Amino acid sequence: MNKPLSILLRCLGLNRPAPKTRLGRYVRRSEWILTVLAVLYTGLHVFPQTLFAYSVTASGITIYSRSPLPPEAASCAARAAELLKQSELAVPGRHERVFVCDSPWLFRLFHPTSRAFAFSVPVTDNVFIAAADFSTDVATRSGTDFNKRTFSSVVAHEITHGLIRHRLGLLRGIRLPDWVDEGYCDYVARESSFPEAEGLRLFASGQSHPSMSYRYFTYRQMVRYLVEHQHLNFSQVVARANETAAVAAEAREALQSGTPQ
Repeated sequence: MNKPLSILLRCLGLNRPAPKTRLGRYVRRSEWILTVLAVLYTGLHVFPQTLFAYSVTASGITIYSRSPLPPEAASCAARAAELLKQSELAVPGRHERVFVCDSPWLFRLFHPTSRAFAFSVPVTDNVFIAAADFSTDVATRSGTDFNKRTFSSVVAHEITHGLIRHRLGLLRGIRLPDWVDEGYCDYVARESSFPEAEGLRLFASGQSHPSMSYRYFTYRQMVRYLVEHQHLNFSQVVARANETAAVAAEAREALQSGTPQ
């Protein structure tokens, strides 16, 4: 066998000498088991539809579920698509896949540490939603506060993460500061999970709130200020990504002065 190929196979664990001890055989067997589990887990992220028996497609968005989908599911997808069309990041003809878990264990299978409403997976851009009620267009997450939000807006938010990575590239998109990344996604979604009136009062007065929900709310106000008041496009917003404090101060001042945002 060609020596470079032999070395490559050995590095990949495919051409190593057989272990000579019982401990070595146990270690080798454990390595194979872990490798198989890693391949299966990766495969689930690439082809998660194997766990979801039902689907419906509307306006370029396919929603997958483990339970039969009501007619309202297509309406929810259409509303999310309308929100996305208003963004300059929208890509005509692009198809999106949204998987509604409706099960804590299934949601944590795809994102073990997440307590969010949903998340978007880099590379595949698959969107996973924790739980949803299509009849009321509501998404829910684990937690006791700020745990409900419009389902269609959550879908638009998560798809926008993928659109940002599409525009900037994977690495640059991942490294984008949260206030631009999450703020722009919430801006496209046209809402946050934090109550609007209370959020505006706190933001205008310079007060804070310990919840992540409020943090995302402030990010949305910052992006909203730049887009609607300063009339910046997405690239220009990204150009100010390292000016977090300055943008927050400008947005707060505009809100205090009553300048429309």
